[in-house]
Amino acid sequence: MDIQNRNSALDITRIAALFCVISVHFFLNNGFYYEPMIGRRMYLMTTMRTGFMVCVPLFLMLTGYLMNKKSLSVKYYRGIIKTLGIYLLASAACALYKIFVLGTELSLDLTLWGVLGYKTANYSWYIEMYIGLFLLIPFVNLIWNNLGSQKAKLALIVTFVCLTSLPTMTNIYNFESLEWWKTPTLSTEYRQILPDWWVRLYPLTYYFLGAYLREFPLKLKQWQKLAIYFGCVIVFGAFNFYRSWGGFFAWVVYNDWHGLPNVIMTFFLFSFLSSIDTGRYPVWLKRVLMALSDWCLGGYLVSYIFDNLFYAELNARVPIMTHRLEWYPLIVPAVFVCSLALSGGLNCIYKGIAALCSLVYGRIAKREVPPTAPAEELSAPAPIDTAAPSPVDASQTAAPDKEQDKKTDDELAKMG
Repeated sequence: MDIQNRNSALDITRIAALFCVISVHFFLNNGFYYEPMIGRRMYLMTTMRTGFMVCVPLFLMLTGYLMNKKSLSVKYYRGIIKTLGIYLLASAACALYKIFVLGTELSLDLTLWGVLGYKTANYSWYIEMYIGLFLLIPFVNLIWNNLGSQKAKLALIVTFVCLTSLPTMTNIYNFESLEWWKTPTLSTEYRQILPDWWVRLYPLTYYFLGAYLREFPLKLKQWQKLAIYFGCVIVFGAFNFYRSWGGFFAWVVYNDWHGLPNVIMTFFLFSFLSSIDTGRYPVWLKRVLMALSDWCLGGYLVSYIFDNLFYAELNARVPIMTHRLEWYPLIVPAVFVCSLALSGGLNCIYKGIAALCSLVYGRIAKREVPPTAPAEELSAPAPIDTAAPSPVDASQTAAPDKEQDKKTDDELAKMG
């Protein structure tokens, strides 16, 4: 592969998404959700969490950006093999950690059922979702690629946003009590304005947004995209704090993955990250970014191990939850680095297993020698058909540049 011409901005996007995942887990594991929403530190932590919630949506938009030209074929479905392989290895790593470090009693059958139920690796819900998305992609692409204009594709995106995200901001109010507007934590009984039955389809919303930016990049300067993102973080962070004021943090539809604020923030941040000019990056740096990007899926899955190790120690040594914020610059990078390092090891194991399987398959194929033709057939000259086409597949010679682009996308599109 031509590393020099590789678009490393997409590698940076995937790495940034993983860092955001681990940052969101900082609040999941440090007791944030069990602390009343009062004080400046809680306000700051709420704003930080708001900004980092773009993590999973970034992965989904990257999937749409890279895979929107994929079509139905056996080769396409083989692309899920590595994802499943890394998932199995990560599940094995998490199971071994639970058995030998946590002392959990896990029998072989219980572990296998946990793998099938996406529970052995605690953060593997994403794999369950991604498998479904992967199976749908060739058919979803038929819809996308047969829309003949930018206006039609924009109409599809607006439709999905209205179905999956807009209800998260319209169906969250109580119009029967003035006191509720002063303290929204008083009641969770809201009036529904828009239908919200389709909100679970939000992965397709992000997929189409990624596909859209691949074809129609935003005509904004980089600093403008970043300014819009941080502006949204401040506004939506304040809104989240207001909605939880006096009570515990309300993790509900408007600040979940499919919430409209997350859609807006992710759209501008992804546009910024995917447009970073990496043309002048040295080859060694591009290789490093490519390797780290390749390890992000495993890093996501095994980060549970280091979350469990580090936060148990942090929470024991720092009893006041709000004071744990000061440890963010140490804990999150530590989990990030350790997760990627372990994932790198798992990827090496996977490559070894894949190479061994390829070797075994090659030897089996060599044994299947075709039967020897009769002597009279060997002595007779083969007829020459001057009208016969060349044995070279026309698809291999018609568009070499497109084929190279596909190879590049295939190497990048490992996660959703």
